[in-house]
Amino acid sequence: MKNQTWRFIITGALIILAFVGFWNTLKLWTLSTEDRAKMEERKPGSINELEKKAMRLGLDLQGGVHVVLRVQKEKIEKSARADAVERAIQVIRNRVDFTGVTEPLIQKQGDDRIIVDLPGYTDADRAEELIGQTAQLEFKLLETMDNSTIILEKIDSVVAEIRAAQKEAGELAEEPLDMEAAQEELKTGEASPMPDDSSDEPFADFLGEDSLGESFDDLLFDSDEHPFTQYLEHWMSNRNGVRWPGYVVAAKDRRIIENWLAMPEVQRVIPDDVQIAFSTRTDIRAAQAVYHMYILKRKIQFLGKYLERIKLGRGQFQENTVDFRLSGQASATFARLTGANIDKPLAIVIDGKVESAPFISSKIRNDGQITMGSGASLQDAQDMAIVLKAGALPAPVEIIEKNVVGPSLGSDSIYKGLISCLVGLLLVLLLIGIYYRVSGVIADVAVIFNIFFLLAIMAGLKATLTMPGIAGIILTVGISVDANVLIFERIREELRTGKTVRASIDAGYNRALLTIIDSHITTLITAGALFLFGSGPIKGFAVALFWGVLISLYTAVVITKTIFDVRKGYKSLSI
Repeated sequence: MKNQTWRFIITGALIILAFVGFWNTLKLWTLSTEDRAKMEERKPGSINELEKKAMRLGLDLQGGVHVVLRVQKEKIEKSARADAVERAIQVIRNRVDFTGVTEPLIQKQGDDRIIVDLPGYTDADRAEELIGQTAQLEFKLLETMDNSTIILEKIDSVVAEIRAAQKEAGELAEEPLDMEAAQEELKTGEASPMPDDSSDEPFADFLGEDSLGESFDDLLFDSDEHPFTQYLEHWMSNRNGVRWPGYVVAAKDRRIIENWLAMPEVQRVIPDDVQIAFSTRTDIRAAQAVYHMYILKRKIQFLGKYLERIKLGRGQFQENTVDFRLSGQASATFARLTGANIDKPLAIVIDGKVESAPFISSKIRNDGQITMGSGASLQDAQDMAIVLKAGALPAPVEIIEKNVVGPSLGSDSIYKGLISCLVGLLLVLLLIGIYYRVSGVIADVAVIFNIFFLLAIMAGLKATLTMPGIAGIILTVGISVDANVLIFERIREELRTGKTVRASIDAGYNRALLTIIDSHITTLITAGALFLFGSGPIKGFAVALFWGVLISLYTAVVITKTIFDVRKGYKSLSI
């Protein structure tokens, strides 16, 4: 009786703990849409808090983004390649944390790949921008207008020679225009309001650009004499009327310009200390989607890694900005840079693209702000703040795989997974109940306890439930039944030899116990290996299998044993 008492106490305590661990998950799963709305109305953010306390659903169950990245270690120095992937993972994890995604999966695969799973996050384009960009922020000065004009004239001359040679050879055709790609690049919207150049604010320092008054068609040059610059329209000048090399290119023509700039003959006439860069996004000018093109000095004047206390802000004209603070030597360096270049543009370059190129109006010492480029939204400003806070990746990365699992597909997976679990469970319970009669019903009770304890442990540990995890739960049902089958068959054998019910039960458990422990331990070892060496969904399966097997051992040896001990006094046994 003493043995029975401790079993009842332990089992009762486990049931209470299981209810406590599973309560938040049960509450979340049983909330209707109306209840969710009312709960959120009473206390904003309450649903999010409840979701954090409940069992999390994996990418395949609630939808999200799956990205596979390759770290391009060949593009960095050999001395920095050893831990480049690990450092990239840390930077990516920091960026993802700032987005608020719960339970992301970020892990290394092979020698140079990183897997990123963002459950519940369905904005694939934004995810690609946040995760994929190196985010090396640089401040650069623009080339002088005189030098830029000479460079453009040389490019015109080279392109004209190439076109003339092609025409003479009969190879010249119209420049290919990828309409589909151009359509993807076009972004419609309203042009951002342009700040007033007369502002005296310390970082009105970074003022906006002047708007265009003429259309492209009014300013086209003769295509034979100016085959390159016919696509460019100058627009950039400071408040004193001094011109700087900032040009506008129609979005549909950008691919043509980039193809020409990539030609070896054109590259040779561009000085090594000069860089031609486009804006990060399109703007709307003269009713056209356009890119800004800048001619920059390649020398980096200041690095964004020295910025501190990065946060969102608003400029003088309510445009989105990213505010920052500088201290120590960085503050002195930036003050010298801005003080020596007042009324000159300073380009803010991120990953080789110009975010904006505002004019410096005064020396910047400690506090400043990055004015977002034309057409930038609040989301763009937030993304820049995130990547600056998290830091730059140690090496460029390329996205080699990107998949989006929609919420509807996730809901369908949950529904099918639930149906498969219920059907499988009912069939097993029915078969065992019929075949082993009352003893089978006892085994059914053990199986139900097994599933309940498993879900409670996973919820308590805040484990992530995936489709492979559901498969692990279904497998656990079979393992739990298998343990009871071994015991029941052994008891039947003992009863056939003419032993009493008490003696048969004792012999059945004693002789089957070693086999049950042996089979369960080997399965636990397998589950442990899957967890240690597997990734993603494999780990979800391993977690469910490990705890399921462990609980199965407890229910078979303790719970069903307790019930059978009560039955030892019976004259006959229904088995």
